[in-house]
Amino acid sequence: MASIKRRHQEDDHEAKKAKFSCVSDASEVKGQHQVVLNPADCDLDFKIESDGLRGSALYEQGFAYCWSGARATVGITGGKYCFGCKIISLQPVEMNDTAPDQQHLCRLGISIGDSPVGNLGETKQSFGFGGTGKFSNAGKFSDYGEKFGIGDTIVCAVNLESNPLASIGFSKNGKWLGTAIQFDAGPRGLGVVDSPLGKLRWESALFPHVLLKNVEVQLQFSVEEGLVPEEGFKPWATALDDNNALIGPTFNNVRDCEVMMMVGLPASGKSTWAKKWADQHPEKRYILLGTNLILDQMKLPGLLRKHNYGQRFDCLMDQATGIFNILLSRAATIPRNYIIDQTNVYKNARKRKLKPFVYSQKIAVVVFPRPEELQRRSAERFREMGKEVPADAVNEMLANFILPTSKNMPGSEEFFDEVIFVELDRAESQRYLDGMKRALTSESRDNLTSFSKAITAPPHVLPSSQNQGLRGVSDARQYGNPRFISEVHQENMYSPLPRFVPLHRPYESLIGETRYPGPSSHPLHSYPGSDPYSIGGHFRDSRQMGELFPREYADVAYSFPTTGPPYGTPPPRPAYQFPSNMPYGRGYASPRPRYY
Repeated sequence: MASIKRRHQEDDHEAKKAKFSCVSDASEVKGQHQVVLNPADCDLDFKIESDGLRGSALYEQGFAYCWSGARATVGITGGKYCFGCKIISLQPVEMNDTAPDQQHLCRLGISIGDSPVGNLGETKQSFGFGGTGKFSNAGKFSDYGEKFGIGDTIVCAVNLESNPLASIGFSKNGKWLGTAIQFDAGPRGLGVVDSPLGKLRWESALFPHVLLKNVEVQLQFSVEEGLVPEEGFKPWATALDDNNALIGPTFNNVRDCEVMMMVGLPASGKSTWAKKWADQHPEKRYILLGTNLILDQMKLPGLLRKHNYGQRFDCLMDQATGIFNILLSRAATIPRNYIIDQTNVYKNARKRKLKPFVYSQKIAVVVFPRPEELQRRSAERFREMGKEVPADAVNEMLANFILPTSKNMPGSEEFFDEVIFVELDRAESQRYLDGMKRALTSESRDNLTSFSKAITAPPHVLPSSQNQGLRGVSDARQYGNPRFISEVHQENMYSPLPRFVPLHRPYESLIGETRYPGPSSHPLHSYPGSDPYSIGGHFRDSRQMGELFPREYADVAYSFPTTGPPYGTPPPRPAYQFPSNMPYGRGYASPRPRYY
């Protein structure tokens, strides 16, 4: 246990920097290394065939909307080199809501080895030419060359010898399309040419990069593989012999890999912490698994992800559940480092997700702020992103929330090697959690708690019927979650949906109390037949369906009555105003964990 904790201490940061390795001197791999697509440097849904040259992405169902990228194993630090890419087939998809010319696309180019593999042409360190006849860099798309598609071969030529600026250009079926852009590859620019090696060596080279959507491609890095080099440019594979190459990241022992699972209520700061942690540990190359990853892959050509929601957002979110489950299952077979970014408040769901990761180190990261800070963050998120969670959904998460325990703790049934609390410690978190649960169980079943109302949306957002149970599609839509109806039906196709009766008590009535019941006292914890995984993988109880859905703010099963009269609507209570002198940390927690 102590060794696992030390691995996260900053003073031991350098000692544990070995999830991936890199060969810095190309002379060490002359004649021993073939340039191929890199299985350690691609999206989870990207498939590389056995020859290492053919690549495609999953395309069934929701994956048809996803872009998927991969880089090659060898990058260059100088010289003039080129590689080819032939579109050999189109994958059959049904995308009635998407224009035909946007259904099968390929973008190819180059990128620095530490830039996001799914963002070719959308960062300053990457350059891409797409099948729509657009060239992109740093998220700026401009007309260039010609459109291309099935049967076409595109050659990407990179000149790192020209001074003072390097350049990149493309050809289509032997026809030169001209220079696409000039850029600074030196120490003041990308840091590739005549520059010291970076802390991570793949930061100091430009790698071939493809980004695909429902197409299969064949890469060409040598003449033997079908490459016809552009005049004045060498085949990419010869950079190894010229000592102008660096090798990209490779897999290491699966036992060195980590799976970090975020745990916390909606808007608690999980995604913020996860992103900061990943950014501060680039050597581990974490992959975030959750809604953000999926939506990132569902971009529209020419638009950055955060501007891509609009009218298609609901449609895309409908596809997310199946995509997440498949990505999670694939992740368990690929030795990389992962952060599962969902609420993960249900113990059974945590166990289900982690069970396939047999050999990886498993770490729970609990983000539990004080209630007033949680309320502030929720309001801030609503102002910035328009996200809200129905009060009933929050209440159900609270009722089933169990703080995770490490496997060496007495009575623990979970798989965690370590549990860290990044805000309140375990004792404080448990005290607040027990108080919130008691608020749910101690008063009228028809009243929403002030706490749950407060953290789901600002008061003016909720309709006058805010104290009613969710009765159907119209109620779901007014609460801002139009997806959950179909998702619940999908997972309960063999059993009717149970009616959910919320149990509530105003949170402010607990202020000053010091005794709280344990988690096992909640009636939902002893619900008959509560094991949701015992009948062919189908859920028997929507209360126990937790964490199925890949939304960082609501990956729970929303239960609602399908028949019968609506719940009563007593006069709403005003949200409790916490004392102004109550101490709490403002802002999101620094990603420096406490260990318990």
